[in-house]
Amino acid sequence: MISFTMLLLLFVINYVESGRRLIGFNFKSSSPTGHKQCLKMCIAYAECLSVNFSRNRLLCELNSQHETETDQVTENTSETEDFIYIPRISFSKHIDVQAEMCNNVTCPIGKMCVRHSPNKTSCVIARCIQPMPQPYIGSSAELQVDLSAFTGNRKGGNVGENVYFTCPPETVVMGSPTIKCLANGQWETRPRCQVCLEASDPSGARYWGTKSVTSTGKTCQSWSLQSPHGHSYSEYTGNYCRNNRNDNPKPWCYTTNPSVRWESCDIPNC
Repeated sequence: MISFTMLLLLFVINYVESGRRLIGFNFKSSSPTGHKQCLKMCIAYAECLSVNFSRNRLLCELNSQHETETDQVTENTSETEDFIYIPRISFSKHIDVQAEMCNNVTCPIGKMCVRHSPNKTSCVIARCIQPMPQPYIGSSAELQVDLSAFTGNRKGGNVGENVYFTCPPETVVMGSPTIKCLANGQWETRPRCQVCLEASDPSGARYWGTKSVTSTGKTCQSWSLQSPHGHSYSEYTGNYCRNNRNDNPKPWCYTTNPSVRWESCDIPNC
């Protein structure tokens, strides 16, 4: 038989808080068996200040922020209709906070409290809290790239999670568009991007990258040299693929192979 207290709690969950969700601060999602387990998960993280819980989806979202004057909870939209929002300060209305051992354990940011037995807990690494490293820009002069548009450095990630990143303008992803957060709390590697050909410049007349191998893998000859191939392109520097005169369908270069005068370079489109 359901007690009066339980009925009151269900009323609070279904009516007072129904259709409310704090959006934009979720750092971890899971599928608990109920909202109480969701709250207990939040308690284990020092950075968890509130939760969003969906009864229909059994989805728990841990938030690194609570509702403030500037960060308002979203209400009564298609994104919030089956969610309840619970700030950490009110957890005691839903569970016996003092009975949770992890409530008395303060783990460093990025670690979570794990209960091993009735009398033993420990803090284990749970997140990569450092910003994702700035990308390696293949075939480019990195200082010419506007790295402020690199989205990967704006969020951390959970251990084992593959976090998506977006390359800066005029560059595209090299390989996978995600970087994994490792068990030691470090990022697996640097994101990899490369300079590309914009739609408005398909021939690469404005290409400024530093790719220096042809599409078949031959090394480009330095433009300052006249051997093994003589030429009149004195305005170019380094041994980078170029097409500033727009005299070829794609960026190209002379090769260091005496038997192959020049070849085009394989530059991806943006």
